[in-house]
Amino acid sequence: MKFRRIVPLAAALLLLFATSQEKLREIQLRIEEVQARLAASKQDKSSLLNDIYALELQAEAAVIEVNKTSLLMADAQGQVERKQKEEAALRARIRSSQDKVRRILRVLYKMGELGYVKLFLNINSVDQLFRNYRLIVSLMDDKVMEIREIRLGIVKLQRVQAELQAGLDRLARLKDEKAGRLARLQGLKQDKLDMIARINQQRDLNSRLLDELKTESENLTRVLDQKTMASVADAVDLGPRRGRLAWPLKGTVISSYGKKKSARFNTYTMNNGIEIKPVSSDEIKVVGGGEVIFCDYIKGYGNVIMIQHAGNFHTLYGHCASFLKKTGERVGTGEVIALAGTSGSLYGKALYFEIRQGLKPLDPLLWLGKQ
Repeated sequence: MKFRRIVPLAAALLLLFATSQEKLREIQLRIEEVQARLAASKQDKSSLLNDIYALELQAEAAVIEVNKTSLLMADAQGQVERKQKEEAALRARIRSSQDKVRRILRVLYKMGELGYVKLFLNINSVDQLFRNYRLIVSLMDDKVMEIREIRLGIVKLQRVQAELQAGLDRLARLKDEKAGRLARLQGLKQDKLDMIARINQQRDLNSRLLDELKTESENLTRVLDQKTMASVADAVDLGPRRGRLAWPLKGTVISSYGKKKSARFNTYTMNNGIEIKPVSSDEIKVVGGGEVIFCDYIKGYGNVIMIQHAGNFHTLYGHCASFLKKTGERVGTGEVIALAGTSGSLYGKALYFEIRQGLKPLDPLLWLGKQ
């Protein structure tokens, strides 16, 4: 019966270990990917957008390291808890053995120094003689066995306690590492905010940024042109839904579509989309059914996911914190495809949203319905 109980437990522990190892492998692959991108970004030192991108990559690497540490902490905590249970079981077993020895010693004590002799003298038959003999031998054997069991239990308990302390020490180190990485992450986020503040305060930096954003806007159009497919089955034509599309994110528009003038620097920018600051949920929902044709980082726009619809329409969702869909996946109207974030954003957490037809940007506010 014990064996039957142990097998499922062992299988569950093996499955848990395998799952943990798989997650660690996935995290390690993600770390290597981010490090490769960071190394590539360092080759271009003259771009403000690239500097922002580098800070975001470092922050992403810090987040991944925090997640990795959290996973290791959970594993260490599990080991500590298992060792604590093992320690408690050993202590209970030792107490049980000690109680048995005490009972045996009480019996032998009550028999007195001549107790053995009395047992053999006060007999009426050979059967009783052997019964008394077996009783004495059994008592002595039990005492020796229980004492041996106590000694073995104490040795094992000391080993388990050492392993438990090692686990607690590892857990403490991981907690310190996590705290350090969280502090570094906050520092990187502040560095990005400081850089954006400098850009907004200095005319030459702001002018450079506008030129870079214009170049990246052209790159975005080229990316979209290359990714556009001939047709997508079951896709929704946005044309008949002008003015009635559901908002991709409930929020406040903080940057509108079209040509905008900067009062501070007397410069102009052309916005091909709008920026929406979330007011409740960060979930980004697709405004119409279609197919994901792009999921990647684009300087100035951050993490961008593009959806192709029918009627040669496309929608773009930028500044994403994470993608919930992959390239090639079909999505239905209202389906959550990503989470709003700060990647590539100059406004903090936001969603950059574009609608295009035949690569031509359209004013999203003319296509979206009421919130």
